[in-house]
Amino acid sequence: MIERRTAPDGAPISIAGLRVTRGSKELYRDFSIDFASGAVTALLAPSGGGKTTLLDGIAGLFQAGSGTILAPARVSYLFQEPRLLPWCSIAKNIMLPVEKLLSAREAKERTDFFLEQVGLLCKAAALPAECSGGERQRAALARAFVYPSSVLLMDEAFQSQDFSLKLKLMESAEALLSREKRTVVLVTHDFREALCLADRIVVMTGSPLEIRLDIPGCGRENSLLDRYASPDESARTAERRILDVLCRADAETENS
Repeated sequence: MIERRTAPDGAPISIAGLRVTRGSKELYRDFSIDFASGAVTALLAPSGGGKTTLLDGIAGLFQAGSGTILAPARVSYLFQEPRLLPWCSIAKNIMLPVEKLLSAREAKERTDFFLEQVGLLCKAAALPAECSGGERQRAALARAFVYPSSVLLMDEAFQSQDFSLKLKLMESAEALLSREKRTVVLVTHDFREALCLADRIVVMTGSPLEIRLDIPGCGRENSLLDRYASPDESARTAERRILDVLCRADAETENS
């Protein structure tokens, strides 16, 4: 069984000696990685490789295997789909994680603050079915931030949106992270997304997964739109390195 030890709030995340098997497939073998406190780390790997399993382990939702995960107890988790309760208003959905954690006044103030940050104050009383897909995902983003955790796990959180909505969500996430620093582990298949948002990019391939590339992000001097649509030379160089690793992994899979 994976041993999840509790680290102080705001401490780095450390994974050591992780071994996980799913059916006949070995996902991790003696896998170790650290995530710096307050930094955004993007994880890229082929589909089905075990990225979500790693997030679930950090969150304490997955224990089958062996190894040690040291992480703060409080964790926020943002999924690809919003996962809102259909019978609750947008405001109620966002408030749920802190209803029993904070006083009624503090919970409402914190909920209203994050509703405003993601541009949903006007939708506070609406049910999820009365909102667009982008609005529901922004509500999920606000819910992840309303919970006062030092860790934010993001599993393909922007993947199901069209380009315009994707950029708006990424801008909202970036703005919120500038206000409230979190240790973020971002799983994505979009290397541009990783380059735009992450302080560090880790590319994993193989079965079991191994780290093949570990590089710094490319900074945030330009607007997010410029970084995503018109990457500078350093970002293009990083893109080529990422693509080279992923293409070589595809070739190895085809030849195996």
